[in-house]
Amino acid sequence: MPPSSPARLPASPARRIGLAALLVAVGLAVYLPSLRNGFVWDDDSFLTKNALIKAPDGLARFWFTTQATDYWPVTSTSLWLEWRLWGLHPAGYHVTNLALHLAEVLLLWSILRRLRIPGAYLAALLFAVHPVNVETVAWIAQRKNLMAMLFYLLSVFWFLRTGWVAPPARKWGLAYFLSLLAFLLALLSKGSVAPLPLVLLGVIAWQRRPQWRDLAGLAPFFAVAAILVGVNVWFQTHGTHEVIRQVDGAQRLLGAAAALAFYLSKAVAPVGLIFVYPQWHVDAGAVLWWLPLIGVITATALLYMKGRTARLRSLDANYAVANSASRSDGGTWWLGAFAAWGYFVVMLLPVLGFTDVFYMRYSLVADHYQHLALIGVLALVAAGWDRWRRQPRAAAWAGAAAALAVGTLGILTWRQTGDYRDEETLYRTTLVRNPRSWMVYNNLGLLESAAGRKATAAQDYNEALRLNPEFAEAYLNRGELEGEQGNPAAAIADFNSGLRFRPNYPEAHYNIGNILHGLGRNAEAVAEYDQALRLRPSYPEVENNLGATLVDLGRTPEAIRHYQRAIELDPGYAEVHFNLGNTLAGLDRSGDAIAQFTTALRLKPDYPEAENNLALTYQRSGQLEPALRHFQAALRLHPDYLQARNNYGVALAIAGRPAEARAEFEEILRQRPDYASARQNLARLLAMGR
Repeated sequence: MPPSSPARLPASPARRIGLAALLVAVGLAVYLPSLRNGFVWDDDSFLTKNALIKAPDGLARFWFTTQATDYWPVTSTSLWLEWRLWGLHPAGYHVTNLALHLAEVLLLWSILRRLRIPGAYLAALLFAVHPVNVETVAWIAQRKNLMAMLFYLLSVFWFLRTGWVAPPARKWGLAYFLSLLAFLLALLSKGSVAPLPLVLLGVIAWQRRPQWRDLAGLAPFFAVAAILVGVNVWFQTHGTHEVIRQVDGAQRLLGAAAALAFYLSKAVAPVGLIFVYPQWHVDAGAVLWWLPLIGVITATALLYMKGRTARLRSLDANYAVANSASRSDGGTWWLGAFAAWGYFVVMLLPVLGFTDVFYMRYSLVADHYQHLALIGVLALVAAGWDRWRRQPRAAAWAGAAAALAVGTLGILTWRQTGDYRDEETLYRTTLVRNPRSWMVYNNLGLLESAAGRKATAAQDYNEALRLNPEFAEAYLNRGELEGEQGNPAAAIADFNSGLRFRPNYPEAHYNIGNILHGLGRNAEAVAEYDQALRLRPSYPEVENNLGATLVDLGRTPEAIRHYQRAIELDPGYAEVHFNLGNTLAGLDRSGDAIAQFTTALRLKPDYPEAENNLALTYQRSGQLEPALRHFQAALRLHPDYLQARNNYGVALAIAGRPAEARAEFEEILRQRPDYASARQNLARLLAMGR
């Protein structure tokens, strides 16, 4: 990546605009299929089913509470705002993801030009179309990656304008504070940008010999990184004692070296990309696992020695690195290669497995992990290409090679983007390439179950458990399926199996509570719900179901408190407003009950049960006209809702409209001759001569 000569900058603003437009056009072209994609995998927990995203006070709770899973409030803020624009329509989120990616491509080109990296434009173009980036751009939940990188690049961009890189003027002016602010926002988008201060120190070293005062300039960056990394670690470990991996230090080191080799191979030859790669089982006793570490150490030592020799030579010759026009010798090339390799390694440090993140339960590597690190490899490749094209009679061949590379990568990216069209496509494509992915079988089972294909879902859960007998989530999902099919004993057995392998599993206690409540074993159900809340205090579904169970036990005041807690956690939870309305109606608090049913219908307009119960509450409070309207609304939503039709018939009779009431009761009996209540109501009408 060495600046063998000052990079040829575009001669005019018009040409720069034209080249920038070409970058945008190429990026748009290859990612066009993503705009038709839907939601996949954890887009639900991150966005579509995230109570904080839907909550009116969600912004404050993202920024000032510990209710979110991770402390990435900048990313969460962007999604909170977009939810109010797009809601459940995925296209808007995909447009934003693509816009962020294109903005990063333009920023990257600007930064590499300012650093006078040869081939800067080609590096940006390769980044725009590289298939490894598809996972970040086409997956909405990876908004955190895009937001973090945008502010990361802005921080570098402004730092290059401070004067710290190329003294004599080291300035603490506006550009410096903008750079620090951008870094803060990057960390608040995702913590993986924490190595940026090391990168900035490397940029200084690339231009000149660092001095102690440079560390003073970077001290605030290091301090911000240390604080927010600590915050991120706390959020990821708070409230859970789950062990992601049980490995020793040697296994972590060997796995990290293998990951570096893996990411380098995918950066250079991005073929065989998979949403979930096979899980590695690092064996420190196997010679093969030591080969990547030996390779990494050898490559680092060789590049360091070669680069250091070149650096000393240039300094002894009194050349200024940033302004030299004669550093095209082979030694300088080694210096650039060492800089690119160093950047690549540093930016991957947070995801090499020295510390675990939750996704590493499924795979130790993922394409989105090297989104930031990829820049180093592509810049080196582009610099090498630029050096080649300057050779005699090489320009045409170099141009053709660049066009072929960009075209090939663009085609691969277009095809890879299609894998993310929807969840089923993504999972089935993944299983073709990684048939032992137990996580994907489990998720595919969820899709099959939601589509009503229960037998197929059971097969998927069984396959997931065959591949990983300790997979607690698959036990949970199979247990839910057993419960739906009327096998409570089998369901509880599966939930307990999940707890055996994951003792602190609140969802398992929640589901056991649901089964016990359904069996009328309410005291036991309460104990399970309480345990779930001890493990996860912010769990609105548990609060709601605990409230319903307490109502059945006659502990109504406690139930109301739990319903209110559920609403506090998730104000958009229509079902809890419905349940609270029922409880309040039972206490003859009609006004409060009507308010809750109305809120439930505002949140979920297609809610016939809420329409029916709201109508009943109006009827009992003597307000027949609104009662009739809401009974009619319930029947429009669900014409076969016989309970609502029966209630509507009663209301019509009370309103003095016996012929219409009789017609409603007769319609019920036509559909269900054994509907006793309708038969009794009809008999009363007939007895009254109506």
